[in-house]
Amino acid sequence: MDLAYMYLIAAAGLLLLSLFSVAEVALRQIGRAYIRLQATENQNSLIGFLLCREKQTLFTIQLGVSLGLLLLGIGGLGSLSTLLQQYVQPWAAFALASLVTIVLAWMLFLVVGVLASLVAAASVLKVISPLLAFFLVLFYPITFLVTAVSGLFSANEDETETDVLANALAFQPFAVRLQSPDEIVLAPSSEVDSKIFNNALEFKNVKVRECMVPRTEIDAIELEEGVQVLREAFIETGHSKILIYQDSLDHILGYCHQFSLFNNPATVEEILTPMEAVPETMLARELFVKFITEHRSIVLVLDEFGGTSGIVTLEDVMEEILGDINDEYDEEDLLEQALPQPGSYLFSARQEIDYLNEKYELNLPEGDYETLGGFILSVLQEIPTAGDVIVVPPFEIRILSMDEHRINTVHLSVRLTSPEE
Repeated sequence: MDLAYMYLIAAAGLLLLSLFSVAEVALRQIGRAYIRLQATENQNSLIGFLLCREKQTLFTIQLGVSLGLLLLGIGGLGSLSTLLQQYVQPWAAFALASLVTIVLAWMLFLVVGVLASLVAAASVLKVISPLLAFFLVLFYPITFLVTAVSGLFSANEDETETDVLANALAFQPFAVRLQSPDEIVLAPSSEVDSKIFNNALEFKNVKVRECMVPRTEIDAIELEEGVQVLREAFIETGHSKILIYQDSLDHILGYCHQFSLFNNPATVEEILTPMEAVPETMLARELFVKFITEHRSIVLVLDEFGGTSGIVTLEDVMEEILGDINDEYDEEDLLEQALPQPGSYLFSARQEIDYLNEKYELNLPEGDYETLGGFILSVLQEIPTAGDVIVVPPFEIRILSMDEHRINTVHLSVRLTSPEE
């Protein structure tokens, strides 16, 4: 055969192999969710046309890769062996041409696959979809027959066609790869919550004292109170764990899990589980790793003097990223009410400063405290009494009620500046 025809055959094989290799990598990278979305919502587009016929599209790609390798092999082998026969024996030229052709085909497939994996898959698929649709129609008699035959021997009849395509592509080369930012934006299924994203970025600086349940809110019973009181505490609080102390909360012995009551213990000591203690200055991310690696879900938090500062659970740490996680026992008992007068509010002192600033745009000062009560104490430097008024321009805060030494509810008003001022 003429050498020019060999070049043409090799070039055709090169183009086919490049096209279908790129298509294979792009289809695998877009992911199962994107395949489903495009197949159901964009059936009139070329991409929807292809993904509604997943099996035929997959077999078209595999057939195209095989045809490209075949043409590249024939053209490359023929042209190289013809050129090499001028310098070596025919058998040696054929052997050397075969080796070079195989190496070149493998390197081409590898390079094209790597380059395709660096580009946004959705954009690649959009560009090559007309060619893929053309070859899908061209090869349809063959792919239809292969699909029909493979369906007779399919072991998983409940698996959808989308799953077949996604699972088949998962075993191809370059199967594991992190998505680029462009792909994350293009994928309709990957909607990133900006608040969670910002929380995750700030999580590295969060300390345990910022997410702990404070000492004053700990539900605990004394060791000598017995199993019956423990059972009643579980019923009243709805917690799965109740802390056990001796003499005072500064001497926490451990906790009891509600499931341990099914063993019908005679004393609390029989079902007592010791607790590990951590300092309140510990980073929350370090505690999170500790929870995971040591299979713990609750720890005791100690202040700088060794006294009980609070407790932290795995849920408390997760809420720093995901926000509030409520269950059927969580009660929204924090007062939060905007009064008819402009700039006038009723708040629980346990409301967080960040939350109030974000929701009501109050611009309350931030500092080494988390709650509105902490802000008041940082200003007064003493325990207030009901009726006290704290003025921090432009805010005026009146203490409405106290729970022993803890601020309970407050009235907060914002002095609106007049135009003359």
